[in-house]
Amino acid sequence: MALFKRRNRDRSILAWFLSGSSSDLPRGYLRLLDCPEIQAAIDTYASVIGSATIYLMEHRDDGDHRLHNRLARKLDITPWSEGTRQAWVSWIVSTMMGEGDGNAFVLPHFAFGGDEPGILLDLEPMPGAVPVALDDGRSYEVLWRGQRFDRRALLHFRLFPDPQFPWRGRGYRMTGAELADAIGGADALKASLTSPDYKPPMIVYADVDSDFFSDEKREELRKKYLEDTDSGKPWILPEGVMKAEQFKPLSLTDLAIKDTTELNRTAVAALYRMPPFLLGVGPFNREEYNAWIKRSVLPVCQGITQVLTLGLLDNEDWYFAMPEKRIYAYTPLELVDMGLAMSDRGFANGDEVRDFAMMDPAGLTEFRPLENYIPWDMVALQSKLQPQNGGKNA
Repeated sequence: MALFKRRNRDRSILAWFLSGSSSDLPRGYLRLLDCPEIQAAIDTYASVIGSATIYLMEHRDDGDHRLHNRLARKLDITPWSEGTRQAWVSWIVSTMMGEGDGNAFVLPHFAFGGDEPGILLDLEPMPGAVPVALDDGRSYEVLWRGQRFDRRALLHFRLFPDPQFPWRGRGYRMTGAELADAIGGADALKASLTSPDYKPPMIVYADVDSDFFSDEKREELRKKYLEDTDSGKPWILPEGVMKAEQFKPLSLTDLAIKDTTELNRTAVAALYRMPPFLLGVGPFNREEYNAWIKRSVLPVCQGITQVLTLGLLDNEDWYFAMPEKRIYAYTPLELVDMGLAMSDRGFANGDEVRDFAMMDPAGLTEFRPLENYIPWDMVALQSKLQPQNGGKNA
């Protein structure tokens, strides 16, 4: 790992507005990540991708096989000494989609010397790390905690490539910020109308012959009868002198707050390429969910595993993968039916079928197709096809 002396260069304005604390930012500014709907969308991606198992695979002449060794266990269980794989992957995803503005960096730690040199010890997250372009703009270094790191010593996860600097990631930006402003305005209006301190406008009618039409008398009236410190406490007014009438404010339904909120959530779902029901709009639809997995979730998974493969593996026949079957929405019955269909044709053994049913292995390692299935190279040897039998079954 190469370290470089810190240069006097301020943090970018964009990174400041995306990830700065509320005390650092201008008053009244609503960050993209401060919007609950947008944070819910990011958390949904992080939880789904974080739950996917990380496989270490090997290319072989008879196909690709999963490896079960120390490195595979390290990546799938505890890639980071301070957290599990689920937390580690979730941090990468939420950082890329949120405060990292399309970028997330991880610092690998290897053992040097001793009995096992080169062994992977830890994959440390780097919150707040930002890529900094070199003078020619063709490559970059990474600034983190006052130090500059060689990009080749880090794992750099990108959400989308930046059109101007392809080596830098890009996240969701201006469109999401406008949505956050719109949703924030609707939430502020709803909060003001439902606050315990909110008092609807009142009109007090006084007798035309009374002496309450001077400014001094009206102020005396307010202080004497209409001002109460306790919210909800009834007023006591003299009978025959005045009467009070309340103007009822528009309800949340009249103001279409509910419809506006659903439209905003639908817009957030469209921005993050996910079904609206994942943000609470509409019923669950499994086909839409699986389409979201295929079009939006799996590309992020592949990006993560490809960075891990390029940054951690020297063996050209090894690679990391996240299996799709762990992410798609299947019912237990569908999984069992899939396993039984493969077992009947000799494509899966009994223990593999039990794994589909989430049961422990039982030593059923033989492949046993149904008796009416025969190998393809014996199709011509069927008795019904033999001339001596007249083409009839023996």
